[in-house]
Amino acid sequence: MIAGRRVLFSYSNKDFFANVKVEVLPEKNYAEEKQSLIDNFDFLLASGKDSSRNYALRPTMHGLGIRGLDRQTLEQPVIGFYLLFDDLSHVATTIYLLNQEPSVRSFQTIEEYAAMRDRFLDAYTACIRVKTSGQ
Repeated sequence: MIAGRRVLFSYSNKDFFANVKVEVLPEKNYAEEKQSLIDNFDFLLASGKDSSRNYALRPTMHGLGIRGLDRQTLEQPVIGFYLLFDDLSHVATTIYLLNQEPSVRSFQTIEEYAAMRDRFLDAYTACIRVKTSGQ
């Protein structure tokens, strides 16, 4: 890794919703590092008893490669795990979508979580694409 940042996102007066790790990977071994992250994703998916891959996602979102999985219940601290890849800039982003106590979270059902997840991923990837394209 050349550089990395951790960014936490929350909604007004709510607990954290997303823990985002952004890593700039060396160009010379970007393909191997990316494959390692994908292999880890596949391992988590295969070993998770209550999680499933989000097949509703397109393979790219605003030009970024994306794959993700979600838990089927609101009982674990992390209920979503998403990987984003920007092959042009060699940036890998890991997003952990976080659960909170019902009284401090913005969603109460899996369906509400899914809607928030989709809005977050769409807004985040659109923002990142604008920032990296210089627009």
